Amino acid sequence: MYGQYERAIDVKNRVALPAKLREVLGSKFYLTIGLENIIEIRSEQQYQKLEQTLTATSIFDRNAKIVKRWFLGHTYQIDLDSQARFVIPKLALEKSAIQKDVIFIGTGDLVELWSLEQYQNYEQSISDEKLQLAAKSLMKVEDNEI
Repeated sequence: MYGQYERAIDVKNRVALPAKLREVLGSKFYLTIGLENIIEIRSEQQYQKLEQTLTATSIFDRNAKIVKRWFLGHTYQIDLDSQARFVIPKLALEKSAIQKDVIFIGTGDLVELWSLEQYQNYEQSISDEKLQLAAKSLMKVEDNEI
């Protein structure tokens, strides 16, 4: 999944899922309050992979318990209504600081849902130099290859 899609939530905290994302996610998907309090949306298949990874960890590993508790405890199964809308859970709204305008960001195997204002601030904070450094770190490439 890729691209950016802006939407507004209504007074009942519903938002319409963009058609391009609906093609991949279907009418049932999973919403998680992720790291940095960013809402993550996964297809049922992608969520099952995450859940299997988390539940395969040792019950005696404290760090695994923290991560498992956070991710599984902050996940909601979502079903679209007949108009392809879904309700953003209250806790997710609070944690992510979403109030009215949102942006869906496709990031490959999942979609992030941000407050539009927070995402615009985030984008402004990423300079070309910062992006290049992050890309180098991630891809382990030389200066002249980017």
